[in-house]
This record gives sequence, structure tokens and C-alpha cells, in this order.
Amino acid sequence: MPTCIYAKCRVVFQERVIADNHPFHCNIRCFKKDLKHKHIRQMKNLVKNPHFRSCIYSECGFVFATRPIADHFAFHCSEGCYDEDMGEEIKRKSPHKKAKDEAINIAKLHAHINDDTPCGQKIKAAFRQAFPNLPMFESTVASGADRKKHHDLKLKWAEIHNIPLKTVEHKGTKEKKMIDPSQPPWVGGVQFYNGSANKFSIGNLYARKFYDTALNEIIQHFNMTTPKPTYKDWSKEAFKQGKPTSPFGLELREKGYGGDFLSECRKKFNKTFRLTDAELQQHQDEVFKRANEILQEKNFWLQIQGKMDEPDDFEVRWSGTVEVAPFLEATLDETTDCHIIYKFRCAFGAQIESILRWGYGQCITNLRMDLK
Repeated sequence: MPTCIYAKCRVVFQERVIADNHPFHCNIRCFKKDLKHKHIRQMKNLVKNPHFRSCIYSECGFVFATRPIADHFAFHCSEGCYDEDMGEEIKRKSPHKKAKDEAINIAKLHAHINDDTPCGQKIKAAFRQAFPNLPMFESTVASGADRKKHHDLKLKWAEIHNIPLKTVEHKGTKEKKMIDPSQPPWVGGVQFYNGSANKFSIGNLYARKFYDTALNEIIQHFNMTTPKPTYKDWSKEAFKQGKPTSPFGLELREKGYGGDFLSECRKKFNKTFRLTDAELQQHQDEVFKRANEILQEKNFWLQIQGKMDEPDDFEVRWSGTVEVAPFLEATLDETTDCHIIYKFRCAFGAQIESILRWGYGQCITNLRMDLK
């Protein structure tokens, strides 16, 4: 999340959509301070420049500058304004906000446990209660929290115990509430797996159909000068967990990133994409297999419900490795056309969701699968 580029300023703001490598000032004062003295006289002209933008939240007065930026990009000057301008439903479902909150809470966990704060002592006591036959771990180790390692941190024991490092998956919310032990530990948190969609048959089916039916309309709309790549070349970049690097992908991102057309194109295509019974059964089998593989990599689950600032403002629960029960039913979530979401009802009332979606710009790259 970007910060004001003036070195002495601490303002942090969040943008909805932003092109890469554009520096920001949170207001005109910081912009003046950051300019060399000889340029200050140009301020009146700069203020008229369309590259100046104000916070889109109507009651906020912040103005900040960009060099340069397309007209349709909309900005919030701070997380507070971002929250005010977003509806409650959008805020709850924002994957970026949830991921950011997760990172903050993991940092808190390391600090509380390793510094043996009152909050850390409460978390350790809960571990001792959940696993009375295990010695108490000595500290936490920063590890994981990325797409290649399916955990958030590790536990370390003193050498005398001869116990290797153990992985921990953290799930938490800001609101303090009782933790239901009958529910799977990932309830209320971000996904427990995300990776390239080409590891699943549904991802390859989606990409093939998108290439054959939707990509030509995109090429025509943007009057693309780069020839349409082969499916092999296009799909390689479509599944890439990063931004485009090919001539076609770079041109498409330059012309379409952050605009309405690609977003609507995705929604229109998603409405038409449906699996046959046989394809759905294959997807169900793959999700079940992959979910259990990932869950076996997590030695412990740590649920934190609350802000974790004081011992009394959060609930905590530890649990061990989880195995997914067999799926009883699979249904398509037809309430959204932004992503392809299948819900798998498990025995004992638990549920797994598979979410097929684009990242790094709709219809450009990072076609991915989330499991939660």
C-alpha cells in the first residue's frame, strides 16, 4: 500500500486501481516540500494539471499528485476514507484488505509471543491447554505467508526437546467473538490455498474457452496492434502469477488495465461458463485431493478472534492438523459473476469453496484458484 513519497510524511493511502511505479504525494504541502525551490513557482500551473487528483471520498479535503496517470483511476487518500467510501458488503469481501489485516496480525503474534507479553502468555496458555502432552514451544519463527509455502509462521522448541520446526496457519478477525470448535479453523479467514489455475482441470477449460470465444472481442475493442498469440503462448502468461511481460500482454495492460471493458467482459464470459456433470465431478475430486494435501502441510491452526491488543479483547484457540471430510454436494454460486465459485458441502456441516478468478487486472494475467 503506497505512502506519501515526501520523506518526513507518514500518510498512508489506498487506491482502487493504480498503474505501476507512479510516485505520490498525499497533499499539496508535501508536494511543495518535495519540489526543489526553483520549481515552487510552477505550483499554480501544476494545480491545474489533470494529473492532480483529490480523494474521491466526498467529505475529505486531501489532494495528491501523480506523474502521470490516466483519467479514470480513482483514489482514496487513506484507509479510513477507503473504508468510508466502500459499502459494508464490499469491505467484508475485499481480498486485499483481508490479506493486509492478516499480515498485521501475524506481526503482532510474533511480537506478543517472542516478547512474552500478557497477550503472548494467553496464547501460550491456550497452546498448553490444547496440547498438554507437548512441551511449550520456545518462540515463533517468521516463515511462509506466501504462495509457495502454505503456512504463516513456525514454532521453535528448545534443542533439548528434539522437536523440528512446526508450521502454523493463522486465521483471525478483528471482532471479538467466541470460537466455535465444531467449525473448521479457516472459517472467517482468508483462503488456505491460492495458486495458478492451470493445476486444476477447470482452470484449463476456462482458459481454452476464453481464448476461443472472448479474446477476439477484446482484441477488436482495443484495436490491438500486436498479433493474437498462440494459445500456448497466451495461456502461459494468463496463468502467470505476476504481471505480463509479452508484447501482447503489455499492450493489453496498457490499454485496458483498470477500465470497465475488461471487467464487464469477464462478467459476461463467466455467465456462460458452465461445467458438465463429468467436468464438475473431476473438479470436485481435484479440490478434495488438493485441499487435503495443503491441509496436511499445516501442523497447527491458531485462531484469534479480536484485536489482540490486550488479553481481554480476543479469543484464542489452537488445533492440530485438519483433514477434509468427503464432499456430499457441489453447487455453483450463481449470486456473483465476478468469479467462478463452487461450494462443496462436507460431512459434519463444513464447507470448502473453490474460487476461480483473475488477478493483476481482469482478463490479462494471473488466472488463479483459491480454496477457502
